[in-house]
Amino acid sequence: MMKSLYRIKEIAFKEVKEIYRNRLFLVLAFLVPFIMFVVFGYGITLDIENMPFSFIDYDHSRLSRELVERFIGRYFKFERPVKDVDEAEDLLSRGALRAVLVIPPDYSKNIYKGRTAQVQLLVDGGFPYTSLIIRGYANAIVAAFNQELLRQRQYRYGVASTEPPVRIETRYLFNESLKTSYALVPGLIAIILLINPAVLTAIAIAREKEFGTIYNIYSTPLRKIEFLLGKTIPYMIISTINFFVVVTGVKVLFGIPMKGSLFVLLPGAVLYVLINVMIGLLISTMTRTVVSAQIVTLIVTIIPAFLYSGLLIPVSNLGVEGRIMAHIYPTMYFMRIIHGVYLKRLGLQALLTEIGILLGYVIMLFALAMVIFKKREG
Repeated sequence: MMKSLYRIKEIAFKEVKEIYRNRLFLVLAFLVPFIMFVVFGYGITLDIENMPFSFIDYDHSRLSRELVERFIGRYFKFERPVKDVDEAEDLLSRGALRAVLVIPPDYSKNIYKGRTAQVQLLVDGGFPYTSLIIRGYANAIVAAFNQELLRQRQYRYGVASTEPPVRIETRYLFNESLKTSYALVPGLIAIILLINPAVLTAIAIAREKEFGTIYNIYSTPLRKIEFLLGKTIPYMIISTINFFVVVTGVKVLFGIPMKGSLFVLLPGAVLYVLINVMIGLLISTMTRTVVSAQIVTLIVTIIPAFLYSGLLIPVSNLGVEGRIMAHIYPTMYFMRIIHGVYLKRLGLQALLTEIGILLGYVIMLFALAMVIFKKREG
């Protein structure tokens, strides 16, 4: 019995030593769970609050100001004044706003004359679930406002009216039918082009290290930039082919049209693929085995793919910490390009900011890979 306990103790001590020697395993065992907790904690939220909101007030009356004030609060956050519908649609197309209230010039006149005043709510339909929630919030706000106006009318004139003073009409832009597939299926392009290139590339140098063939590279006169580019190009070609296959699948299998041009989507896609190839390459330079490289890559890619890309939840819905994380990951910028091309028919000029940011990521990650990769062990 004592010998058995001794052997168990020795095996346990030996395992502890092995774990301590493998620093990557220590990180995976203790640091990664905490990071995942923090990242998921900030990223998962079903609350639709602080939606970027604005209004166009053609009436400029006390009643129009009262209605606008009802909207601004917990659920709608006023961002900036809007002059006309064209500017409103431009801001909605760029994701700067999620909803715009349009108050016509005869709004207060109709209310004072006992008629129903029509107002319009323009909503970005790119996120169907969020759009329906916004409509529900708007209807509830207008209903409460109507109750107050009806009480005032009854108090002043002693006449009860069943006709609502204000009626709101909601118009969905970019995805008029509010089909979730029109927003989610094209968004999967960003997810696939994030995970697949990174995982494929992650095994490149890690496999060389694990099998010992990396020493053949160390003994050659190859420069670092030559080695890194040689490793990058094949995976770039594979991922670019996958991009065209997925885009074709979106059209053929799901019947989802691309409102914009493929030539507008292509520059962002190429840069985005190159970014993720660089991410996989960086991870492979810092890990020693194929398994560890793949595990780290999946952790680094899957979390931002679903939480911070804007695929399921608009980035504007996240808290301050979540929005910061979303802006750190390149996925959010490419998702904007996808939605802009597929849903909003944006041109290349409207997406230059996102493309420029992706280009900046490419330069930064390649420079980092050049610094980290060394043609020797140790």
